[in-house]
Amino acid sequence: MYFQISRSLKGLCLFSSLLMLFCLGNSDGKWWSEAQAQVTAAPLVLHHRLKIVPDLDNSILTIEDEIELTGHEGTLQAFELNKAFTVEYAGKVLQASETHPNGTNVYQLPETSELVRLKYSGQLQSTPLCNWLTEACRRLDKEGIYLDAASAWYPDLPNALHTFEMSVLDLPEKWVSLSQGQQTATGWQELLPQKAIYLLASHFKVYQQEGSTFTAMVYLRSTDDALAEKYLQATQHYIEQYSHLLGNYPYSKFATVESFWETGWGMPSFTLLGSRVMRLPFILDSSFPHEILHNWWGNSVYIDASEGNWTEGLTAYLADYRIQELKGEGTKYRRDMLQKYLAFTQSGEDFPLKAFRSRHDHTTQAVGYSKSLMFFHDLRQRLGDKVFFLSLRHFYDTHVFQQARFSDLRHSFEAVSKQDLKPLFQQWLARTGAPQLKIADYTFTSTQTEQKEHVSLQLSLEQAENETFDLYIPVLASFAEQAPEIQYLTMNQLQQNYTLEFATKPLQVAVDPDFDVFRLPSKEEVPPALNVLFNRTPKTFVIARNVPAGMELEWNKLAEALAKNLPESHIQYDDEPLPDGELVVLLGADNAVLTAALLHAQQPFKLNETAFVLNSVSYTCGLHSLALSLSAGKQQLILLDAPTPETLALLMRKIPHYGKYSYVLFDNATGKNAAKGQWEMDHSPMVIKPN
Repeated sequence: MYFQISRSLKGLCLFSSLLMLFCLGNSDGKWWSEAQAQVTAAPLVLHHRLKIVPDLDNSILTIEDEIELTGHEGTLQAFELNKAFTVEYAGKVLQASETHPNGTNVYQLPETSELVRLKYSGQLQSTPLCNWLTEACRRLDKEGIYLDAASAWYPDLPNALHTFEMSVLDLPEKWVSLSQGQQTATGWQELLPQKAIYLLASHFKVYQQEGSTFTAMVYLRSTDDALAEKYLQATQHYIEQYSHLLGNYPYSKFATVESFWETGWGMPSFTLLGSRVMRLPFILDSSFPHEILHNWWGNSVYIDASEGNWTEGLTAYLADYRIQELKGEGTKYRRDMLQKYLAFTQSGEDFPLKAFRSRHDHTTQAVGYSKSLMFFHDLRQRLGDKVFFLSLRHFYDTHVFQQARFSDLRHSFEAVSKQDLKPLFQQWLARTGAPQLKIADYTFTSTQTEQKEHVSLQLSLEQAENETFDLYIPVLASFAEQAPEIQYLTMNQLQQNYTLEFATKPLQVAVDPDFDVFRLPSKEEVPPALNVLFNRTPKTFVIARNVPAGMELEWNKLAEALAKNLPESHIQYDDEPLPDGELVVLLGADNAVLTAALLHAQQPFKLNETAFVLNSVSYTCGLHSLALSLSAGKQQLILLDAPTPETLALLMRKIPHYGKYSYVLFDNATGKNAAKGQWEMDHSPMVIKPN
């Protein structure tokens, strides 16, 4: 999911705790933390009356803005705006008092007023080829308009909230505009406090469907009635579902907008999806509900990230995860989250959840999404569904259109549950790492009477960490002729003993069989995955001596690229001895190491002269490209194979999207996925059986 936050601003006049505006110095940096604390405690709301005139031929924006402080006494003394603008106040050009590295100017007003009238104009260059993962995107040309907080196109203050009345004038014929809030005769109006103001416009085909309390809308850049209908129906479905679960949808509309870039962004009351993205068959049941749910978490209850970003894990848990849980796939999803955390935090890159701000690599995703998601699952397991969801409704009701922290979330859970949850929040927010849970010892004891058999299990569990975690552990007993029984154990010691009683002899007893506990799973519990190719673990890259013509250079280039930021990794040929313990990456299937490894591999994969044989299905080598992760004894290997430089490039572009899988194959003619899957795991050390 990809959710946006307003830019950070410095060197501005801020609203004090005494409801007076004052300017803070910029000499030692200390002022910034003080200012942030004050604005967080008493957020400032700016009301804008914007008259916007775009010149699309020249990418020039001319705006008149009347600004009022609302909800507070005091007057506006300063603001920040993009340095591309020339700003007039009271008929005179304002000179900037400071310029920031982010391309914004700070302007001091010569006099204070409860109503500030500004006129400003300037050229904002479009970024039609924007890489939205690494740079701010903007559009102001004949293709369309897209402006967000990163363009600094409206006067702002640090952490201020905004309401607005917006008129968008002189748009080309058949163009329509879009922003937050409700549509008016000339633009848009939003009177609910917002973290940012957005403006979009283009030649959109607009579809809409009235719901009971909101309007579902779709903005497409070309007519596609069938696609629009799918999104209108999905919008109604998910908003009604989340409203029932969490509280009423906070806006009067939700619009799905075809983006100028291949994005997946969630804004207040709309989402921007790329042309290809929105046509992917799985988006309607994955990214799309995630973006809708952000209208509760992040786009109406706003982030105060001083204690960490709570929105992404909570949104992922209630959208992405919950969809899979309702399909009966919750166990597999949680296992994948634990595997991802294990893959990307064990090389010194882990950090506490309270330090998470946004996702920008695998490690931040593993902590900010996977760990956070499992934290919310742990809360739900401990408190039960009723208390868990009532607590979220309480949090939403008390913080809608306000900024909120993890501690505010905790207070809602405590208010509803009547429990002290501070130690639990502290454990998962402030500490790094996760426990590695093991069965240290066990003994089954059977007592026979005339009427029935009674069985006791003496169970010893161990945390393989120097510091203990407070854990809530499900234990599932299965029987031959009765329903399974589940018991929950609390654990707060490095090693702890338990006695479990059963009325009859169980077939087996499994400790956390469904991965409900946030922990580091053993390699026997989770299938080998392709995502470890991109972690920081040292690797040995093995190239075949007898590589096919034209591919030796390509495999060498790939090996060098993958090993570039891994100083302990190295590249070698397949006739050299392998080092012990390192992950081995085989570059090309025509590899002597692979031949030897397959003698010890337990996964259903074979290779002959012409085909890959995977799960008893043959795939012709030259017609398919392959990425595969497997275990051969104690050695973990990844195999990459493609017949040409072009198919290899395609394979490497695709693999990051299939990281949780053990194997993936692509048809070289079409580039489409031909097979994917995870190996079955049948021998968990967390399962015990009586003799």
